[in-house]
Amino acid sequence: MIPKKEYKECLDYIRNFWKKITFYLPKDKKIHIGLPHPFVSPNDDLFKFDQFYWDSFFIILGLIVEKKFLLAKGMVENFFFLYQKFGIVPSRNRFYNLGISQPPFLSSMVLEIYKVFKDKKWLKRGAKIVEDELENYWMNEDHLVYQGLSRYCDHFMTHLTAEHESGWDMTSRFNEKCLDYLPVDLNTCLYKYEIDLAEIYRILGDTKKEKEFKERAKKRKEKINSLMWNENKGFFFDYNYKEKRRSDFFSVAGFYPLWAKLCSFSQAKKIKENLKIFEKKGGIVNTQKENLSKEFKQHDYPNGWPNQQWIVIKGLLNYGFKEDAQRLAKKWLDLNKKIFKKTGKFWEKYDVVNCDVGKSGRYKTQSGFGWTNAIFVKLLDEFSKN
Repeated sequence: MIPKKEYKECLDYIRNFWKKITFYLPKDKKIHIGLPHPFVSPNDDLFKFDQFYWDSFFIILGLIVEKKFLLAKGMVENFFFLYQKFGIVPSRNRFYNLGISQPPFLSSMVLEIYKVFKDKKWLKRGAKIVEDELENYWMNEDHLVYQGLSRYCDHFMTHLTAEHESGWDMTSRFNEKCLDYLPVDLNTCLYKYEIDLAEIYRILGDTKKEKEFKERAKKRKEKINSLMWNENKGFFFDYNYKEKRRSDFFSVAGFYPLWAKLCSFSQAKKIKENLKIFEKKGGIVNTQKENLSKEFKQHDYPNGWPNQQWIVIKGLLNYGFKEDAQRLAKKWLDLNKKIFKKTGKFWEKYDVVNCDVGKSGRYKTQSGFGWTNAIFVKLLDEFSKN
């Protein structure tokens, strides 16, 4: 177990910082879309007044640990509001982002909130929106492109902006041709939507819908395994459907099937063996070291991101690899603590190879930081003794 007292200074900072990055913007203001409930932004600087889509899932995990239940629920309600108003959960609540989403985690958020409140009426409402988002956005004609699987694709339909929708803005992973790829993380998230919807309809007593989504999840799982699993390398890779070939670029996206419990135990063991490619002194690095773009991209080696640490660690826990999960959690917590002592801040991402603040890419690496703080408290809650 990891002793919580060793991180007291960090926890005190985080607990005082929530209020600095919690905003309430009930009316539209300039570029920002007003939202009905208070929400947590990544920081109070570059991302002030922004509620990001995929950030919010990881932030909510921390808010629940901190017993900020109504704040967490309100953030999910904000996404219900956005979807019902615009037919999309946008990447963030800015008017110019209304044609672009981010990796879909809404079903996971809905279930996290249901676990706290046990409100079936609310769950039914959430299920309707999750199902609509799945059908009308992620499986519309722009996204659903090959053998029942989807790609990232925003309203501009360019490789560059599709890469923005991936949340990995930017990365060498798609070789600057994001539209041509069926991403393993996206399709795993959609598999989890189908599994989650099956579970939600089981709770709601709708056996017909439960069966339908179990069947759909089974078919998606078969396709993901068929196109994205490399048995020799023991890992999942993105699939270039234009060239009809599987990528061989190692990225942390290949761990998503562990997180969503999509893979078999024998696959999970092989994926675990590939930790050696990703595990560094400060935690999990986002990609392989080789064959990167000439221009540095912030979602590449040597950077590691807090949300991806959780995906990998939770994935390992799902298959009983607790020792590996705890080792990685300790590395990440210690890195966060070390840089906090040095800079007095938490950061959006970290250089996990050299144990430093994350290397800047599209913009200067931001301090704050919403999902970093949240994953820190979530990992301590998961692995600590008081």
